[in-house]
Amino acid sequence: MEGTVFNSQKLTSNTWLIFSEGCTSYLLQGQKAALMIDSGFSTENIQEYAQSLVDQPLTMVVNTHGHFDHTGGNGWFQHAYMSAKALEIAKVPYPSLDAKKYRTDYIVTVVGDGDIIDLGGRMLEVFEIPAHAPSSIALLDRSERILFTGDEVANFIVLVWMQNEPQPYVEQHARNMEKLLRHRNAFDKICWGHGDGFLDADIVGRFLEHDHLIMAGKESEPWVPAPDGPADFHMPQPEFKRISKYLDTNLVFDLRYIRIP
Repeated sequence: MEGTVFNSQKLTSNTWLIFSEGCTSYLLQGQKAALMIDSGFSTENIQEYAQSLVDQPLTMVVNTHGHFDHTGGNGWFQHAYMSAKALEIAKVPYPSLDAKKYRTDYIVTVVGDGDIIDLGGRMLEVFEIPAHAPSSIALLDRSERILFTGDEVANFIVLVWMQNEPQPYVEQHARNMEKLLRHRNAFDKICWGHGDGFLDADIVGRFLEHDHLIMAGKESEPWVPAPDGPADFHMPQPEFKRISKYLDTNLVFDLRYIRIP
C-alpha cells in the first residue's frame, strides 16, 4: 500500500513485523485465520494494511498488555483478546491523544494462563507475566518457536510505571522469568513490544540473573528519563528510581519495590 504510515518486515514465512505509531505490531498467519499482536495507536487503519499482506481473514487482535500505545488501533478489528487487567484501561486513550478519533466498540474476550488462541495449524498459548504492567501476558507460538513478550522481555525493561498503576516489584519480574524459562525448550526467538527484529531467547535467563543481582544489592545509578519522552507520563518521586545494567540487559526499577513484602 502506498501513502501509509505503516511498513513491514517479514520475519518468517507466516510472520510479519509491522512498524506502527506507538509500538511494534506482529501479524501472524495461520491456515484458517490471521491475527495481529498489538495494534499501536495510529489513527490510520492498521487492519486494512495488514490484511493486504495475507489471504486469510484478519478480524482479531491480541494485546500483550493494556497500555494504549499497544491497544489504540484495536477498533479496526472486530474482536480483541486481552487480560482482565488490560480490559480496565485498554479503551482509554492517553491524555495527549484525541479520544474522538479512536473506535472502542470492539468485542473483547478475556484470556489468562493456559488459554489457547487457534489460527488453524498455529496456536498461541497465553502466560500471565505482570510486572512492567499488571495486565501483561506473553504468547507462545510452539509451531514457529517464537515467544511474544510485549514490554516484559525487551532490550530495556522499565519496572516503573508513570501512570496511575501499582508499581511493579523486581521480584515479580524474576518470578515471570522463571515461569517463561520452564518453557524454554519451546522457543528459540523472542518478539518484543518495541523491537525491530528477534531477541536471543537466552536473554530471559540473563534477565533472571539480573533480577537476582538487584535483589542481592547490586549497585545501580539514578535514572533520568529522556527529556523527549512521552508527554503523557510523569515520574513521581524520581529520587527512588534507578537503572541497572548487566551484560546485555537493562532494568529500571524503584528502590522501594525490590522484594515483594
